[in-house]
Amino acid sequence: MIINAYGTAEYVEPGVTTPYGSIGVNDTYVRAVTAELNSRGVPSSDITARNLPYPASAIDWDLPWPPFLGDNPGPDDYWESMWKGRDELVREIEFYSDCPSRPTLVLIGYSQGGQVVKNSLANAAVAGDQRRSDSVGAAITIGDASRHNGQTGMAQSRQMLTLNRDYQETTTTIDRGGLMQRVPVPSVFAGFIGDGRYFDVCRTDDLVCNKPGRPGTGNWLAEFGLSIDDGTTNPPHIAYRDNARVNGNPVIRWQNEQGGRVAADVADRAVAAAVAQRNIVHPPPEPEVPPGTTPVEMWATDVNVRTAPTTDAEVTHRFPSPTTVYVQCQKRAEPVTDGGVTNDVWSYLPVQHGWISNLYLRGPAWIPGVPECAGSTPPPDQGLYHCDIGGDPESWCARVTGIDPGSFLGMYNEPDYDHGRSSSYQGHNGDELIVLCWTTGAVDADGTGNRYWFFADTGGALPGGYVNDHYLTTGKFADWSQVIPPC
Repeated sequence: MIINAYGTAEYVEPGVTTPYGSIGVNDTYVRAVTAELNSRGVPSSDITARNLPYPASAIDWDLPWPPFLGDNPGPDDYWESMWKGRDELVREIEFYSDCPSRPTLVLIGYSQGGQVVKNSLANAAVAGDQRRSDSVGAAITIGDASRHNGQTGMAQSRQMLTLNRDYQETTTTIDRGGLMQRVPVPSVFAGFIGDGRYFDVCRTDDLVCNKPGRPGTGNWLAEFGLSIDDGTTNPPHIAYRDNARVNGNPVIRWQNEQGGRVAADVADRAVAAAVAQRNIVHPPPEPEVPPGTTPVEMWATDVNVRTAPTTDAEVTHRFPSPTTVYVQCQKRAEPVTDGGVTNDVWSYLPVQHGWISNLYLRGPAWIPGVPECAGSTPPPDQGLYHCDIGGDPESWCARVTGIDPGSFLGMYNEPDYDHGRSSSYQGHNGDELIVLCWTTGAVDADGTGNRYWFFADTGGALPGGYVNDHYLTTGKFADWSQVIPPC
């Protein structure tokens, strides 16, 4: 669930090209987050984006506004508008955290909307309540009127991103910050040096988020005006977007490209944080332990599992920390040396569909009670092969590939991402699937242009579904089309 808070005096109307705010900054970031979720296997049908209902106004004016003066800045003064937005967003966080499904929330706020998001998260009803705070997967603020530049670790980890007018990363000073407030990010969302869930973007020439001196002093409306109307087509407070009208202007085209690049980078990191948070609230199911395996303790960190018992083989999985692995068999192969110790024995892990050096497994070099592999090796890196995971040894199979850490491969009702997932299946690199037939459909979520889809099956109780060819080790069309029939 994406909840979007646009900026001061913005509006939305049915059928407009920027449904998440008339300026277009929020649309840039909603699209970037949605695209990143899609790339991590979340179909568009599972994503809802909606606007936060709040005044987004600047002055207390409830009378008709002369059109020649631009957008109506009423009906409430700035602070009343912001507090109303804060209270509404707190209520929505409470509502969604109490839902039985507990959807993971991604909050996006621009300008006054960024201040609304920050103050909502800082509210004790959210920051002080673990169930509420756990429901927020990530927050993104752009041009935040409450930016606080002095928070340790936020800039160093790129969670607080400061850009110069050329869109290059730079630094700012602690005496500058939000035009209206200087509110630190609550520690539950800031994290510690890179493990947080709060991401902020500000340009050094944007006085809304990088005002010199104390906040709320001087003529803040004039300073706000300088950032949204400096005589250029794309002034500092607006130039975060990727959808400004170009009208043949190469500078605007370049600014759009840079705005889109920054948004994609921020979305990548925010979605990674949101997926990790989702997995805390909704832990993924433990993989089935195949029969005929022996549990062994893996004691090291950042250990690779490979497609063959050699360090030259492709990595199918990486264990970030010590854990229990399930060994099917072992064999002598390439010696591995680490810390002055050498071991030439490798074990096959059927859960990860790959080999691990016994150097990293607790116990003697040759694990007692584990049989020797009878000359069998994992399937080839690319191309279909026969497997019997469904009981038929003549089934054509392939492995899952190209899935980012923290993400998974889903199966779909149709050869696209718009008709929902066919089951709760979550595939990871190295997992085997039975390939039954092929067809064409939507381009893969990574945008490589692959339109081939396979109807695949796990061989177990879950129903089958469509999987894009980009995420399977099927090999070349010329080869697999000879043995796999059209759907």
